[in-house]
Amino acid sequence: MIVMAVAALLLSAAGIDAGEEPIIRVDTLVQEAMERSPKIFAARERHTALKEKISQAGALEDPMLGFGVVNLPNNFDFNEEDMTMKEISVSQKFPFPGKRGLNEEIAAKEAEAGAAEVDDIVNQVVRDVKTIFYDLSHVYRAIEVTQRNKSLLEELAKITRTRYSLGQVIQEDVIRSQVEISKMVDDLIMLEQKKRALAAKLNYLLNRPPKSPVGQPAEFDFSRVAFSIEELQQQAIADNPMLKALKQEIAARGKNIELAKRDYLPDFSLKFAYGQREDRLDMYTGMIEMNLPIFIKSKQERKVAEGYADVRSAQAKYDGAQNEILYMVADMGSMVQRLERKNELYRTGILPQAQLQVDTAMSAYMVNKADFMTLLDSRMKLYRYELDYHDALTEYEKSLAALEALVGKTFSREVVK
Repeated sequence: MIVMAVAALLLSAAGIDAGEEPIIRVDTLVQEAMERSPKIFAARERHTALKEKISQAGALEDPMLGFGVVNLPNNFDFNEEDMTMKEISVSQKFPFPGKRGLNEEIAAKEAEAGAAEVDDIVNQVVRDVKTIFYDLSHVYRAIEVTQRNKSLLEELAKITRTRYSLGQVIQEDVIRSQVEISKMVDDLIMLEQKKRALAAKLNYLLNRPPKSPVGQPAEFDFSRVAFSIEELQQQAIADNPMLKALKQEIAARGKNIELAKRDYLPDFSLKFAYGQREDRLDMYTGMIEMNLPIFIKSKQERKVAEGYADVRSAQAKYDGAQNEILYMVADMGSMVQRLERKNELYRTGILPQAQLQVDTAMSAYMVNKADFMTLLDSRMKLYRYELDYHDALTEYEKSLAALEALVGKTFSREVVK
């Protein structure tokens, strides 16, 4: 009778009802993040602000309008002196030819760097959303597996106590089952806390109210991504948004050098004035003014030297970022390849073998050729391997998400059945 109860229990241990939580999918969450993320919105608005600076950088300064009185005697008599007149003037400053164009080019390079920074922020947010999704998926899977084991052990504990009362098992079997149940209760408490924390972080990334319901992540299958680390490194150099932004920063600072060299040349101001006199002919005045760049050693040459130092600094920053990205692509790519092999090993080797072990133990137990704890251990090992497989699958997907953010592109997948 007890054997039949155990057999029915093990054969029906297919899982716990996950409830009526809505199913969430990673692509839907990514799209929501693209539309709602404050980080992405801030980066896009900053890019918009940088674009608005382009036309400003090439615009002329506002003209100056002046009103005044010329040659007025100290008795304030406008008719006593022939040269006394009331004057209105307009003046305009003109930079030396080429300076306005360079200013526009510098602003345009900065705007292009801002666009690359938007792409970098988008990649970071997408990576973070995917990471939280896969972590949350693993927590749900861990809760399911733990609840299965707990329910199984509770039923087996009843059977063990019955057999102990009949003198068929030792007291150690009873105590061991109770210890395992207590450990699982503690695991479930920890997993529930982790689930709440991950849900809160996902709401934060999606700019939702803190207590918004999240839902249950959809199950996902193992999928392969074919790539070469060397090719990914070359692609990262070409497409990584952060490197693109740094390239535009170098270009902008190079234009600053050209602009600084133009400061060796003078700027001009044109002025036109009209003077009105009482009972006499009115008068016109025209004037051209220019600044004299005579302090070249202490001003213009130092500004050019500053520009070269800025370019060297930006180039060194780019070189350092490129080296770091090349290393991270190699490291992350190797991890993805290792996790791919690990997942394949679990799918085709460990899990089928563990299932075979459970089936063998069940058959042996049914004919009293295996003890109860052997059956229990084999079943629990299968559950743990299932959990380990999902953990490896989660780490694989998270590593791919990080690698995609580094390279600057989404990989094509081949789902493995």
